[in-house]
Amino acid sequence: MRNVVLVCLDTVRKDFFDDYAPRIRSRAAVSFEQCRAASSWSVPSHASMMTGELPSRHGVHDHNRDFSGLTRADTFLADLPGHHATGVSANVYASSAFGFDRLFDDFCEVSPDRRFPRGMHVGRFGYEHPEGGIRKYLAYARESLRHEHPIASLANGASVAFERLSERLPLPKLLDDGANTIARQGVKTVRDAPEPVFLFANFMDAHAPLRHTLGYDRSLHSAPNSWDSEGFDNWELNLRGEGGLAANMRDVRLHREVYGAAIDYLDRRVVRFVDEVRRATDRETTFVITADHGENLAYEAEGYMFGHDSSLSEALLHVPCYVIDPPEGYDGVEDGYFSHLRLGDLIVGLANGETPDVFDERIPAELVGSNNANPPEDEEYWGRMLRCAYGGETKVEWDSLGDSARYELDRDRPCWQRKAETGVACDELEREFFDEPIAEYKRRAAGGEGDDPSVDAATRDRLRELGYL
Repeated sequence: MRNVVLVCLDTVRKDFFDDYAPRIRSRAAVSFEQCRAASSWSVPSHASMMTGELPSRHGVHDHNRDFSGLTRADTFLADLPGHHATGVSANVYASSAFGFDRLFDDFCEVSPDRRFPRGMHVGRFGYEHPEGGIRKYLAYARESLRHEHPIASLANGASVAFERLSERLPLPKLLDDGANTIARQGVKTVRDAPEPVFLFANFMDAHAPLRHTLGYDRSLHSAPNSWDSEGFDNWELNLRGEGGLAANMRDVRLHREVYGAAIDYLDRRVVRFVDEVRRATDRETTFVITADHGENLAYEAEGYMFGHDSSLSEALLHVPCYVIDPPEGYDGVEDGYFSHLRLGDLIVGLANGETPDVFDERIPAELVGSNNANPPEDEEYWGRMLRCAYGGETKVEWDSLGDSARYELDRDRPCWQRKAETGVACDELEREFFDEPIAEYKRRAAGGEGDDPSVDAATRDRLRELGYL
């Protein structure tokens, strides 16, 4: 049995990955060129990656962001009974706050408030101790020294203090968004856990908010140290289209540049991580590197939209998938459609030393509502449900409001699409891929809508920082 490491580069679209991640690409023995995510943002996409089911089947989506209803038996991990399943994640949704950790034998979560996972969580301490100024610092130091891991706790406090200092001064961001910690913890897990191991590792560094960070290649972007991606409103672009782009062109250009630099940084860090894992184990280990979804960056092909709200564009669904050190059997470039709905089949096959046929002529994807809790206008439109189906060089998309369109694709142009026709009949596709008509499922899902699982104020702060609240 092989070890398998699944690396999820959160929010990384295929075209930018191909331009900014040459090291991973050169290490990989095979590329699945036509890989598509099953949904367009973290919560439903992670659930689909683990279960092999569409959001309307597994039920984890905008109207229910809680993974705790899923069990290990619902996931491909049930087909790896001999593997120790472990995870390390910088994504707050893929964490214990939303029950994602319950799928694994052990799990480590990383955040800007807890870069040393054994130490105290700085944000939670802050909410529990409302006093300000030097008294809060002294209280944190006292609690750290009493903590089971005092050095890690003090280091967490220092890292937050340095981060806040860099935000006030024209300095690069001093620490990355968890890549080094994720890599360090992942290697430790592989070294210490009983083998064989399945390791899930989520790297968040390409997700907004973005700014220049120490370690990024300065030649790849022109953003001043004082710039960050929160200086403009995504919704101005999403609501105004090309006019919004014209009004915010400088910020959009800088965002694209820093996004590329972040992927370049991840490329360098993940290649080192691969080498470190190889040194940590004598067992054959295969690495699958993909993304849970991509990102709209206000290009014409994605309708000048920005972020990953209310869309099933190719910028969101067409993601990288590269395999390092697989068993023999795949061609260097596999050009059939590969859906994340088949990711579990791939991983189980690789773990058993096989190269399963996971390619299909036709594949679906689905979005049940928006990931944004408060669209500024027309909540019905921005919260609509979307479905699409691929076949050949065509994608048909339809929504719960009755609109539909056919898009032309080009296998040689990642993340590109062009609307070719509207008012397309899609009843046959809906019956082929989905259990329930789209409008009926949307009404039922929205009717059962509740709040997110009960999470603490520090977790809500992190979701707000990431643009989800």
